[in-house]
Order: sequence, then C-alpha cells, then structure tokens
Amino acid sequence: MFASLRALLTGIVDYAGLFPPAKLPLDQAIRNYARYRQEADAWMLGRFVIPAARLGELALYHAELFASGSPFAFSVLGRGGATAPEFLGGLESDLRDIAAFRTRHGDRVAVEVLETRLPEDVNLQEIADRTEAAGLFLVCEASGREERLLDMLAQVQSYPAWREPGVGVGFKLRCGGPEASAFPSSEQIASLLNSCLDDQVPFKATAGLHHPLSHFDPVLKVRMHGFVNLFLAGILAQSLNLITKRIVQILEEDRPEHFSFDDEGASWRDEWVSTEEIGAARRDVMLSFGSCSFDEPREDLRSLGWL
Repeated sequence: MFASLRALLTGIVDYAGLFPPAKLPLDQAIRNYARYRQEADAWMLGRFVIPAARLGELALYHAELFASGSPFAFSVLGRGGATAPEFLGGLESDLRDIAAFRTRHGDRVAVEVLETRLPEDVNLQEIADRTEAAGLFLVCEASGREERLLDMLAQVQSYPAWREPGVGVGFKLRCGGPEASAFPSSEQIASLLNSCLDDQVPFKATAGLHHPLSHFDPVLKVRMHGFVNLFLAGILAQSLNLITKRIVQILEEDRPEHFSFDDEGASWRDEWVSTEEIGAARRDVMLSFGSCSFDEPREDLRSLGWL
C-alpha cells in the first residue's frame, strides 16, 4: 500500500456498532471490535464508541477481552441535555461513569474523547475546562445552528497545546441518516469544513459514510458522501487554501481514477498534498468518522484496488 493512502486511512474508523443502522447488542459489538483489533486491517480502526451510561456493562469483559494487547480505546458519548442545567447534570454523570470505568480497568483502557450534543444556552468554556481537567478531548455536535457552535468552539480553542490528548475541543458533523433530509449538502459540508480549518477546530464526522466515494443512492434518492472525498477534501483545503467551490467538487467526485496515491503524496485531479501533510492533518484537524460497520468501508476500498 502507498504511504499516502496509509496516512489518510490510519485510525480513521471509530467503530459504532451499537448504533443504527447496525444497532448491535453490546456483546456482539465489543467482540467485533476485539476481533477487528487482531486483523490485518486493524491499522484503520479507531476507537470503540459507547454511551457513558453503558460503560459499566463492559466490566464483564475485563478478563476475557481487555487483559492482553494494547489498551482498548474508547470514545464516549455524553448524555447531553435540552437545557444548560439538564446538560450539566448529565455531564456530571458522564464524568462519574468515565472515572469509575478508568478505575475499574486501569491501564487496560484508554478513554480520551467525550462526544456530546450541546444545547445552545450552555457555557462552552466551562464545559471545556471540566472535560480538560478530566483528561478528555471534547467533541461537540450542534443541537441547532452549526455555525453558531463553530463560533463558540473557535473562541474556546485557545489552548496552546490543543493537539495533545485530553486538551481542546472539536466539531462533530452528522453526514447522513435514515432519511434523505439527514444528509447535508456538499455546499454545507464545504462551508463548515472551511470554518473549521480557518479557526483550527478539529473535525469529526459521523453517519452516512460507509463508502469511500460519493455516490447517488437510488433508495433514499440522495447523494451519499464518501469518506475518502471528505477527508481528502479537508486535507487538500488546509494545505492549498482551497475555496469552497473547489471543496464541493472534491466532495462530489465519484470517479476513482481522478484520485491518485503514491508514497510521496495524494492528489485529486491537479490538486496535490504530501504524505507528511496528510499525516499531520489527520492527527491535528481531520480526526475520524464514526461508522456502525468496519467491514463495508474496507470491502469498498478493496473493490477499488486501494486496500
């Protein structure tokens, strides 16, 4: 495999088998994750996504699954809340659950990320201070307007060491769902990507990204976004300062021959970025995407001859 493609895809899939459309039982999902960690494609695997309220259910698997190998990595979903007081109460419960989980499993687990949907009336600086104190990187999803959340994140994102684990905040974008209305347009994604890059706010995606390339879904009658399109678009945009219109073109590219990978770098048409820049962007800005399937993304990559 070419180094640029490896840099693009390393740790890119956070496994969310507990969530729709897969919606697997916890036993099946955590065993899938344990198996994926042992397979040849494990380098593509990121964290296991689980609600904070369900962390205690994993106590049963300590001796069987967590006892050997590298620590199991988790991204924890917060309870959220419709109002600031409700959210803060949920956050207290989330932090207690995470602390108890860390105490129970020690260095056999790594919990460094908390993902949560924020109500619009919350004090984000207060939340960020509390999650940083708990050693958690906070990834926020908007309850309403994404642009307003991005403005708040840009103000909070003032830490000099925000690239370090457990420090800083990021933005989470839902890229699909069970209905066509759940899919943001390419123009919306491009605009939000540009805002993240301008303000150095790390970006995470979730939902609707099982396939590498953009394509039209005849069932939902909507253009589904591709994870290679999305992540390479963000990386090229950061490296080359691309305008929104150009990002949209990358997001909507459905012809694999217009993408190229080698050891030195990757390109879409005549836009090129080095392997070193890809690795840095993935570490610092274009974080990962949540998927209820780990098999579909890699099967599609194989069908394209990229894996």
